Amino acid sequence: MKTMTAAKAKTHFGEFLDSVQREPVIVTKNNRPVGIMFSMQDAEDKMWGERALAAQSEGLIGIAASETLMNDILNAAN
Repeated sequence: MKTMTAAKAKTHFGEFLDSVQREPVIVTKNNRPVGIMFSMQDAEDKMWGERALAAQSEGLIGIAASETLMNDILNAAN
C-alpha cells in the first residue's frame, strides 16, 4: 500500500487521485498515519460484497445469486 504525506497530497492532488485509482493510499502527518483514501470502485465493491454476505448469512440469497445481483446493479449504474 502506498503512503503519502498530507502536504504532498495537497500540493500534488492530481497525482494523489491517480494513485488512489490503483491502490489505497495511507495519508500521514508528522510521520503518523492519519487517514486512508481509496477509490469509489473499491468502496462500491466492499459495500456490495458486505451486503451480499449479510444477505447470505440471513438465508436470503446464495453466493451465485448475490454475484449476479451485484453485477446487474453495477452494470446498470454504468
